[in-house]
Amino acid sequence: MALLIVIPARNEVARLGAGLRLLADSLRAQGLHDAQVLVADNGSTDATRTVAEASAGLFARPLIYLRAAETGDKGLAIRRGWESAPADCDVFAYCDADMATDPQALGLGAALIRSGVCDAVAGSRWHDDSEVRGRSLARTFISSLLSFFWRWLPGATITDPGCGLKLVRRSSYTSLALPAAARGFSFGAEVLVRLARAGGRIQEIPVVWTDDDAGRIRLGKTGREYAATWWRLLRG
Repeated sequence: MALLIVIPARNEVARLGAGLRLLADSLRAQGLHDAQVLVADNGSTDATRTVAEASAGLFARPLIYLRAAETGDKGLAIRRGWESAPADCDVFAYCDADMATDPQALGLGAALIRSGVCDAVAGSRWHDDSEVRGRSLARTFISSLLSFFWRWLPGATITDPGCGLKLVRRSSYTSLALPAAARGFSFGAEVLVRLARAGGRIQEIPVVWTDDDAGRIRLGKTGREYAATWWRLLRG
């Protein structure tokens, strides 16, 4: 069985190549030779596809490029990437194109799920053993607010909904009846909350995370998306 790693990407020509090389090196070091990497393009107008396809040979199992969405919707790209998974992929994951979260955590997460310890894994920058490098005050503030409010959600078991590394057992994910509104930056966090409410076991793990958004993250838009998802989940 294989681990599927979806990388949502929109106009990532400047960062994707280096990110994929880092990911390939990490997968080899962890012995994850059968991992399937899928770049889910969510509306790029640059050469993101060219970079992705030129990187296919970095992996033992050639990378897949998918034009997943046209609207710049990160969550929708992840969702469609997971829904197009090859049949032998038993664990779904996603991480960011710049590998801000050290991909070493992917191996640990997949191992925890496959060993039966849990049904999903969430990286958490609030874990006592995590290492966070260079996070701006604005991002720290937003992350703190998200963490605070997410802990108040009934059935929630994650402290860092915004961390860009999450994994879930395929069968657990496909058992969920996700609403069409489950998309956007909050997609992964919503999946985990709904899974926990359905009886799924969530495990948080420490990560090494380095801030490299280069001003690309629109904190206002991201905050509004999380707020809308939080309200929808609070109402049931």
